[in-house]
Amino acid sequence: MDTSGLLVERRVRHGLEVARALSAWNRIDDALAAVLEAEQLTPEQVRHHYMSRDLVLGWVRGTRGRPSQPVADLAERLRVV
Repeated sequence: MDTSGLLVERRVRHGLEVARALSAWNRIDDALAAVLEAEQLTPEQVRHHYMSRDLVLGWVRGTRGRPSQPVADLAERLRVV
């Protein structure tokens, strides 16, 4: 879906919704890519949005051992670990 005509805040929210759906389908890599893409648009909105924080915290907690480096880096930026 082309979201380029939407306001940036709406595009970020759409990206987070897509990430949540992908995560529910256990497509974590694709979900992570959607969150990172949203973060490029407005890092401060992603940093403080409950959905991004909840997603990343779930990925960190659901990983055996250490999470992947991109997830760990994102979790640190969002300050959820």
